[in-house]
Amino acid sequence: MKQKRLTGSTWAMPYLPALAVLLVLQAFPVHASSELFPATEVTARYNPLGYLKNLLFPQTSTDIAEATLQRYAAIEPASGGGEAKSEGHGEKAEGGGHGDPKATGKSEGKKSFTGKVIGAIPELPVVTIGGKSVISRAEKTANELNDTTPAGLRDSMMLQQLDRRFSINTYAHSPKRGPNDAKISAIVFTDFSCGLCMPELAKIDAALVGVSDTVQTIHVHAPMMRFQDTNMPAFYGKVAARGGVFWKYRDLLIAKPTTDANVLFDNLISSGMNVAQARSLMMTDARRFYRELDADSLLARSFSIANPPVVFLNGIRVGYGGIPLEKLKDVLEYLHLRIARGMNEPPK
Repeated sequence: MKQKRLTGSTWAMPYLPALAVLLVLQAFPVHASSELFPATEVTARYNPLGYLKNLLFPQTSTDIAEATLQRYAAIEPASGGGEAKSEGHGEKAEGGGHGDPKATGKSEGKKSFTGKVIGAIPELPVVTIGGKSVISRAEKTANELNDTTPAGLRDSMMLQQLDRRFSINTYAHSPKRGPNDAKISAIVFTDFSCGLCMPELAKIDAALVGVSDTVQTIHVHAPMMRFQDTNMPAFYGKVAARGGVFWKYRDLLIAKPTTDANVLFDNLISSGMNVAQARSLMMTDARRFYRELDADSLLARSFSIANPPVVFLNGIRVGYGGIPLEKLKDVLEYLHLRIARGMNEPPK
């Protein structure tokens, strides 16, 4: 049996009704109103031929972007372009935009449907509770920083050091003075064998004298060199601490630095120890004293105490690697101002 061959016109006949429907749909526009802008009426037309064209000949992203910009430009010209009526006048002003460009020489910018200028910096509402204004957390932090920071510490690097708190757990054998419930702890790392460090240590003591009732001072041995014969002053300091005369011994050493064992022993006696007690402790507890010095040395190295003295005031490093020692009084003032305002110190 011979198969009948379809001609071009016969093949297209079944699709003619569908093509006619597509052509008719474009002739009837659809009207709609926007939900966000009720006063704006939108006219839309179905474009099935365009849809088919996009399927057969897809556009690149660049072509789509340019076409979109052209459509938006046809709906509303860019601010400052084209003709626009100036507000309050019947005549047209060249240059477009809102307001009266002829009078001001420039456009006021685009406005939203509510009349507000688009792009203007939004103003935060002022909230009051019980007659007091409520501020944001950022404003509160800025106000606290401004009210509690002395002028000498407002350098950007020093502000970073104030925010950087160290947590140091000292040993029970470390000598302490001052109330145990003090709001401020001053952990002093120093080397008794460093004669050049003693003037700086004297300045630290002078700064802490006026606030001794609110500060607890803790002494930690921090040798500049781990193995040295001149650690003898630190060893005698351990003997003085066991005998309960450490701070008197320390004052004598600051007044007259020395590494001579005979002079150091005399300092123990001058501090209030008797000869028999001093000799007994040196003979029976020497091994324990050296272990304590080694523990202090490791603690100092863990915080990179390479150039003592260094003080940590509630974790704020003052001295080598931190805020300069001459700003010690400013740091104390900063901490006392925070405490007076009821702020957590050290911060939790």
